[in-house]
Amino acid sequence: MPTQTVYHLTSQNGFDNLQAFQEPIPEPGPGEVLIKVRSVGLNYRDIVIATGHYPLPTKPQVVPCSDMAGEVVAVGPWSENSMQGPPLAVGDAVTAPPSPCFLYGGSDRRPDLMNFAWAGAKQDGVLREYLVMPAHLPVKLPQCTSSQDFVRWAAVPGTVSTVWNTFYGNTPLKPGHTVLILGT
Repeated sequence: MPTQTVYHLTSQNGFDNLQAFQEPIPEPGPGEVLIKVRSVGLNYRDIVIATGHYPLPTKPQVVPCSDMAGEVVAVGPWSENSMQGPPLAVGDAVTAPPSPCFLYGGSDRRPDLMNFAWAGAKQDGVLREYLVMPAHLPVKLPQCTSSQDFVRWAAVPGTVSTVWNTFYGNTPLKPGHTVLILGT
């Protein structure tokens, strides 16, 4: 069985406790895709998790990081009941939201997706060579022509999730609230 390198935080005392392990490359099931991770973004949330200062519970020995860009390398069996819309195709460049709530709203709207919530904290993240996820979660990217394209796209999900949390997080916006948007 082919293997991949997967990185786990063996304790939450910083990235010095990041260790590489060899694990089987997963196979996509019905309605799933296998993604070759081409680039991983590191953001503040990942650092807070690695140093043990994240305010929410995290999985022991978690695979860290939630932001990535990659390429679909296999598509599981597809049927009309396994997902909405046609599956992604092998070769598609994709990124994925750190949590499905960024695509579908809160967990109250799609409780079936809570197993895929908050990669790198409650569930294993993307600091690995390959990962499987439901085919409706990855966001198809424009054609990536260089490895630099994947590096740039890997930085996008954290920025988008920051904006989402600003508008819909712990204190959702309501009519009459004011929003200041700064450009840097």
